[in-house]
Amino acid sequence: MADPTAPNVNIQTTTNQYLAPAWVDQVLRDNFFFGEVLSRTEKWDGSQMLFPIKYQKGVASVAFNGFDQLPTSQQPVTVNMTFYPTFVATNVALAGSDLSINKTPSQKLNLLTTMMKSRAQDAADDIGNYFQADGSGSGGKAPSGLANIVDDGTVASTYGGLARATYAGLNATVTASGGTISLLKVRQLANAITDGNVEPNFALTDYTTWSYFEKLLMPFQRNTYTNFNDMKAGTGYKGGVGLVWDGLEIHRDKKVTTGTFYLLNTDFIKYYGLNWWEGSAVSLTDKAIKGNIYSSVNQASASKAFTWTNWIRAYNMGAINGFMIMGGQLVCTNPFRNAKLTAITGT
Repeated sequence: MADPTAPNVNIQTTTNQYLAPAWVDQVLRDNFFFGEVLSRTEKWDGSQMLFPIKYQKGVASVAFNGFDQLPTSQQPVTVNMTFYPTFVATNVALAGSDLSINKTPSQKLNLLTTMMKSRAQDAADDIGNYFQADGSGSGGKAPSGLANIVDDGTVASTYGGLARATYAGLNATVTASGGTISLLKVRQLANAITDGNVEPNFALTDYTTWSYFEKLLMPFQRNTYTNFNDMKAGTGYKGGVGLVWDGLEIHRDKKVTTGTFYLLNTDFIKYYGLNWWEGSAVSLTDKAIKGNIYSSVNQASASKAFTWTNWIRAYNMGAINGFMIMGGQLVCTNPFRNAKLTAITGT
C-alpha cells in the first residue's frame, strides 16, 4: 500500500533523501547472562583444563586412649574434572560491488565496519542461547550452558567428564515448582545450596517469572533504594539494578527458559576464553547501532574470547568473507552450589 504522506514526483526528483546515521536494532533482545559471563572472562590454558574436586571425606577420625591402635590407611578424596575448549564462528560476508558503491561521497554509514559490529552482536546473541542450553548442540561441539551445569543428572548424566551418579557434588538442586513461586520455595532453594557465607550471589530468571516474584513483595517493600551497602538483607528495588531480595539482586534475561528461576554462585562459574591463533580483538559496541544492550559488555574482558580472523577474499567472485570466532568453555567447578526452580506459571 502506498504511503499517503509520500511527496509527489516533483519533490522526489528535486530533493535528496535523508538517511539517519545509525541502525536501530529491532531484533536482538536482552542477553544479560552472556554479558555477566563475558565481563569476567579468564584465559584458557592448555589442551584441556583440569579442576580438582573433593568428593568425599578421608578415613574417619577416632577417639582413643592409651595404647589404642590409630588408623594408618588412606582413602582417596579427590578427582579431576576435565574440560575442553569449544569454538563458535559467525561469518561476515560482503559483496565488493556493495562496498564500492558505499565508498562514494554519499556514504552516511561505513557498510564494512557497521556490518562487522552488527554481526558481532549477532554472535553474542547466538552464544547467549548456547549459555542457556545443555552443550549438546552441533553434535556436542557447543559450549556448556546453564541447562547442563544446573542439573541433577536429568539432562546431563555426566559433567566435567565425571558421572553425576558417582560424584554427588556434581548435582545441582533442581526443584519442580508445582506451577507457583513463593518466598518459601526460594528460601528453601537457597538453604539447600548455602553453608554459612558460601551462598548464592546471583539470581536469574525470565521476564515473566520476574514479574511473578515482584508480585510477592509486600507494598512496604516496593520501595526504591539507591544504596544497599548498609542493607545486606534488604528487599525492594535497587537503583540501577532492579529487584532485590534479601540483598540478592534478581536479574532478568530474555533467553532464560520461561518459568525458570536460578540461584547461582558465580564464584564457581567462569568462562575461560581462548583466542583464535591469528586475528584481532572484537568489539561489540558501536555508535552506529542503537537499541540493544551490548554497550554494557566489558570489552577488555570479551576480547579474551572473541577474535576477528580478518578478511578472506573469494577466488572466484567479487566478495569478501571473514569470521568472528569465540573460543573457550563455560566452566562450573562446583555445580552443587547452584539451584533452580522449574515450571513456574504464577504465584
